[in-house]
Amino acid sequence: MQKLQFRTIKMTSGKAAMLKAVPLALALSFGNLAYADAEPAQTIQTMETSAAESMLERYGVTDELLKLGLSSLTYGDQQVEHVQRSIEIDGEKHESEVFLVQSTDNRGNIDLRIKYDQAKLDAEEDVIAKIEAITKIEYRLKDYMDSYDKSSVVINEINPNHVEISFNYSKYGLPQDIAYFRFMQVKLTLIDGKASTMQITNNGKPFEYDDYRVSEYVQEITFDNLVNGKTVVKEKSIQAKGQKGKKPVNYQAKLQPVAFYDDMLGVMVMDQELLTTVSDPRIREEKVDLDRIFPILGDFVRQRGIDVPLPFGFSVAYRNQDMNVGFNSFDIMGLNLDEFFDPESSIGTVNAESYSLRADINILPFWNVFGYIGKVNVDAVVDAHYTGKMKDVFEEKLGVIGGKLACSAVASQGVDLCSPGDVNVPLHLDYDLVGVGTTLSIGYKEFFASVTASYSVTRLEGNDNWGDGILTIQPMLGYQFLDYRAQVFIGAEYQGLKPTMEGNLGYIDALGRDFTYNVGVELNKWAYLVGFNKQIGKNLNFTALYNKGETRSAITLNLGYRF
Repeated sequence: MQKLQFRTIKMTSGKAAMLKAVPLALALSFGNLAYADAEPAQTIQTMETSAAESMLERYGVTDELLKLGLSSLTYGDQQVEHVQRSIEIDGEKHESEVFLVQSTDNRGNIDLRIKYDQAKLDAEEDVIAKIEAITKIEYRLKDYMDSYDKSSVVINEINPNHVEISFNYSKYGLPQDIAYFRFMQVKLTLIDGKASTMQITNNGKPFEYDDYRVSEYVQEITFDNLVNGKTVVKEKSIQAKGQKGKKPVNYQAKLQPVAFYDDMLGVMVMDQELLTTVSDPRIREEKVDLDRIFPILGDFVRQRGIDVPLPFGFSVAYRNQDMNVGFNSFDIMGLNLDEFFDPESSIGTVNAESYSLRADINILPFWNVFGYIGKVNVDAVVDAHYTGKMKDVFEEKLGVIGGKLACSAVASQGVDLCSPGDVNVPLHLDYDLVGVGTTLSIGYKEFFASVTASYSVTRLEGNDNWGDGILTIQPMLGYQFLDYRAQVFIGAEYQGLKPTMEGNLGYIDALGRDFTYNVGVELNKWAYLVGFNKQIGKNLNFTALYNKGETRSAITLNLGYRF
């Protein structure tokens, strides 16, 4: 038998120019041919064996077999696959074919190569990039423990030699990239106690994938059994129909094994002609980089059936906060004015609008760090109660009669300094904003908890000095609706505002000095919090928060992109 040649051939510089359009390549369209043990796998169980598992074991159905609809990158696989695919958009058809060459070392590390003849790639499709993306998804799925929903298993024993097993894939084992797969229903057919076929359909439920809306999806897998009891995929076909915008789309893919490599059985060639083709040293090759550095331990967590968000993100946020501020002291330019303005009878109404741009990264699956910059626009109205104290000052300096005359003279100029009253002082201030923060989170099935802490500093526009920092903490509890990729949560928000508002408005020509202030304020630092988050596709998410406390209320809107 001919031995497969492994040779690294660099891509030509014309690759990017020749492969342009993004095709409709549904996840699981490439690289799903694999082995599955005929006997139940000896894995460590983290929960009691369910009734569904016992029933499946009775029929010799293993978890590895059920996973073949999700991923073929299983431990120990050495294989070559051939993929033919076509996509027709509004009557314009594109066809391509490639080979996938997979080898796995003793530690389970996978080396995957895409081998192809440039002449058999459609010039308008970025087939290589799309296959890489889909294969990375499969790599992340290869060791999921909860590959199917055990509560959905239905066994129909048509006769002793013909059994049909139906189930749905687990909602807890699906990353964001293929969240749509939760709609899929699977029917596995056993003939004479051996896996014969597997059919996966979307059960008439449309779903979104990239720029496409898929209305019909059918995946057919035909199995074969080797002499050593291994179950292998003999052939797989995929058919999908949908729309891209208003244009109709038809997609077809056919996958078949070329050769399997087994430590005990050696090389098992399924198609000698295709093996000869892929072994030609003139065939081009590209290595698929399966691992990502971040989040650290991401694969470890995913292998336990826990989805991990995409590691990098950018977001824009808008926040509008209203505050009612009480006062307990007035210090203006070093002078205590409490005798002239009664703090207890004064109040400030503050509206702050902020716009920010944030970048973040998941260092660990449960630990996110972020930094942000932005602008804060503050409009405030201070209703200060004037005590009329100047009357006493005039009388003390000028006597009773002189004091009355002074009060009358000032009043004739339109300023009454000798009678109590309210003084309305409007303010508009613009600030620069910078900050850093972190989020820790845990989850169990639909439930999750998180705590976010951030530290912000502001600077009055035109000023070189940054003010004191503000610590914000948000503990939250939430519930996620897996079918809709949406979360709702409740919690609280702590704003570590100082009991004083102090600052410097800069040099005032009329005063011949800087205008400084130090005003004692009364604020409640805690507020309740409710909100929701909705994932839009695999990259976008929208978040809305509402805060309500004794002295403040706020609404926050955030649109983020993850990759």
